[in-house]
Amino acid sequence: MRILVAFLMLTCITQCAIAQQRITSKELNNIKKNLKENPLLKDEDPDFQVNPSISQWQSESAVILCQKTMFDFDKKGLSAGKRIGRNIWGAIFALPTFGASLYYANARNETKILVEETERRKILLRDKFALEQYSIIYFRLSAEGDAFAARVIKKDGSITPVELTDAVKVEDVKSVPSVFRSYTDERFSTYYRPTYFKLAVPDLEEGDIIEYEFKNFNTQNYTNNPSYKEFEPVYYVCNRDMPVARQIIEVVTQDDKYYIGYRSLKGAPDFTQTSTGGKKVYRWVDDNREKLVDTRYVNEYVEQPSIKFQVIYARSNSKNFVWFNDEADMKRDLTSEELADKVKAFWFNPSRLQSTGDYTAGLSSSIDNTISSMYKSMKKRGITESAEADYVRKAYYSIRGQTLYGNWSDFAFAKVFSGLLDKKKIPHEIIVTTSNLRTQLSKVAFTQEIAWLIKYKGKYYANPGEHLNPEEIPLQLDGNACIRFSYDDEKSAVADVIPLSDTSANVIATQIRATLDTAFVNLQVEKTVEAKGLVRDAIIDDVIALTPFMESDYRNFDGGSMWDGMSDDAQAKAMEEFNKEKKEWKEEKPKMMKAMAETEYGTKVEDYQLFRLQQDGRNSRKRSIRYNENFTLSGLTAVAGEDIVLSLPVLIGSQPKIGKDERNRTVPINLHYPRKLLWHIVMPIPQGYTIKGLEALNKNVNNECGTFTSTAAIEGQNLVIDIKKMYKASQFESSKWTNMLAVLDEAYNLSQTKIILAKMN
Repeated sequence: MRILVAFLMLTCITQCAIAQQRITSKELNNIKKNLKENPLLKDEDPDFQVNPSISQWQSESAVILCQKTMFDFDKKGLSAGKRIGRNIWGAIFALPTFGASLYYANARNETKILVEETERRKILLRDKFALEQYSIIYFRLSAEGDAFAARVIKKDGSITPVELTDAVKVEDVKSVPSVFRSYTDERFSTYYRPTYFKLAVPDLEEGDIIEYEFKNFNTQNYTNNPSYKEFEPVYYVCNRDMPVARQIIEVVTQDDKYYIGYRSLKGAPDFTQTSTGGKKVYRWVDDNREKLVDTRYVNEYVEQPSIKFQVIYARSNSKNFVWFNDEADMKRDLTSEELADKVKAFWFNPSRLQSTGDYTAGLSSSIDNTISSMYKSMKKRGITESAEADYVRKAYYSIRGQTLYGNWSDFAFAKVFSGLLDKKKIPHEIIVTTSNLRTQLSKVAFTQEIAWLIKYKGKYYANPGEHLNPEEIPLQLDGNACIRFSYDDEKSAVADVIPLSDTSANVIATQIRATLDTAFVNLQVEKTVEAKGLVRDAIIDDVIALTPFMESDYRNFDGGSMWDGMSDDAQAKAMEEFNKEKKEWKEEKPKMMKAMAETEYGTKVEDYQLFRLQQDGRNSRKRSIRYNENFTLSGLTAVAGEDIVLSLPVLIGSQPKIGKDERNRTVPINLHYPRKLLWHIVMPIPQGYTIKGLEALNKNVNNECGTFTSTAAIEGQNLVIDIKKMYKASQFESSKWTNMLAVLDEAYNLSQTKIILAKMN
C-alpha cells in the first residue's frame, strides 16, 4: 500500500508539472488576484527609493542596484487544498481513501508551518551581454499564493510593466536560474518538480533597468506539534556574478516565541534585531559587494563570504538551542571532541529529541515502535531468517521503500537501521559528518547540518532517500571527515574519514550513432547512456522522472506488490487509474527529454522519437542506470559549394567555455567528485563523400588534474570518434588552475570543431 501511495504522490506532483505550454487565463487571474491582495514592486519601500552610488563599477556589464529577500515565518496550519501543491497530502490520500482522509489532513494542520518568502531585485543592464542574460525571466506558480511582477525602467525614467500573457511553461525545471528560486522551497527531485514559467522581456535596451519581485509560499511539515522547532536553515552567499550595491535580508517572526540563530562566515555582516507591529524583525544589510571573481567549480558556501541562519520556535518562551547554550555558542568553531560529545549524547538519549522538533522526520511513530513494526513485517516475509548480508541488504531496502513515502531524516534512518541490525545482534558503528556542499565539521551551527550513517563490515550505509542502494555514499558525504563510535558504547569515539570514490567508480559512457539525412540537413541520433556511481546520482532524477520506476521496486526487498491489501474492486479501480497515468507519462516523458536534449546540444530537436529506460540503477545487483533515446537534430550543417560542413563533435554536449576574466583564480577548485566521461560516436559517411579535417579531432591532454583525449579514424564506411574526459580528484588548489584549464579548453575546442564532408569527384 505504501508503494501505491508513493505512486499516487508521484502522479499528483507530476500532473502539476505537466501543464499547458502557455500560461492559462486561470493562472493569470490567480496572479492578478494575489497581486491585488499583496502588491509587489511597491514604490514606497525605502530600500528601493535610494539610488546608490555605482561609479566604481562603470566598466561592469550589469550591477544589482538593490536586492531584498524577506522571510515571514508563521506557525499556522493550512486546510487541505487551500494552497495549490502545498498541503498536497490531503489531495494524495484522498485518492485511495475516497476523500475520508481530508479530515485527517485538516486535523494535522498544527504540524504545518508556512513560510512566506519574497524576493525583489533591481538590475542595471549596461551592455548587450547583460541584455541577453536578463532578456528572459522566470517565475514559479505552484502555490495558490505564488505571485510575480516585473517592470522595465527606461533610461528616461518611464516605467513599462512586463505582461505575463506570453509566458510559457519550463519543461526542464532544473534549467531555471537560481536567482529565480526561493531559498525555502524544496529541492527539485523526481517527486517535486514545481511549475515554472519563462517570459521574454521585449524591447530591452542598453541602460535599462529590469526590476522583478516574486512571492512564494512554502510549507514545512512535521510529524507532531512540537513545543520546540528548528526550521530548515537558510544559506545566503554575499557575492554574485555581478556587483551588488545593496542587499538586504529581513526575517519576520510572528511573536516572541520565535528566535533566530545565525552564523556569519568569512567577513559577512551580522543581523540586527528590531520590532515592528509587535513582530520581531531580524535585518541583515550588506553594501558595495564586489562581483564574484571565481564563479566556476567553487564550493561557495565554504569558500565565499556568507550568512547562514535558522529560525527557532520555542513555545515555552525560552531559547532552547538544543545543541548550543546560546547564540554566541553557535557562532564559534567546535572541536572534534566537543562535537563527538554532543552527537553521542543525542544518539544514546533519543528521548531528548522526541520533544524538540523533527529529528525523526518521516516516522509515523516513535523510533522503537517503527523498529518493532518493521522487524515484524520483515519476519512475516521471511527476511529475518536470511543470512546476515542478505538481512542487512533487505533491511536497507525496506527502509528505502518507506522513505519514498515518508522522506525520513538522516537521524531517523540511522536509528531505525541500527535498531534493525541490533535485533539480530549485528555489530556496527555510527558515523557522523556534515554535507561537504554546506559546511565543515568545525563550523556546524545547526543540527540539520549533521549527517548520520551506519558502518557495517567496512561498508557505509547512508540515508537511501529516493534512490540510493546499500553501500553507496552520496555526493555530499564522499570523502568527508567524520566521527565514528560504536552503536552500543557511549565512551568510544574517534576521528575518521569516509572513503573518497575514484574515477573507476563514477563513470558515464555514451554511445551515439549519428546519421545524416539524404538532404544533409538533419542529423538522426541513436543514443545509449550508461552511468554509475555519483554520475548516476547526478542524472537519475531527470532520467526516471515520469516513468513508473517503482513498479517492481518491492522485489529488491522481498516486499509485497502495489496492490496487496486491497479488495478486488478497489484493486481493479486503482489499476485502471494507474494504467491511465502510465499512458500520460509515456506521452509526456519525450517532451521533457526533448527539452533536455535541446539544452544539452544547444540546437533544435526537430523530432524526438524514443525514450526507453533499460535499467533504473536502483538495485544492488544492477547499480548503473541505462537508457536509450532517438531524436533528430537540426542546425548542425552548412553548405560550402558541394561540400557539407558538419558540427559533429557537438554531440559530446555543452562544454564549459572559460572566459578571459576567469583565467586567474584565487580559491580552490571544487569538482565535487572524481569522474570519467566517455563518448563513442559512429557516423556512416554518405556515399560519394570523404572526410576532411580528421586531424582536428585528435586531441591529447593529460596532467595531474585531468585528462582529455580524442581519437578519430575511418573504419570502413564509418567515421569513429572515441573521447575520454576525466577529472582525477574532487578538489585541487588554485595553483593547479592552469592544468585544469588545459583540460577544459581542449574539451570546449573539440565541441566547437567542424568536419567537412567533401564531395568526391
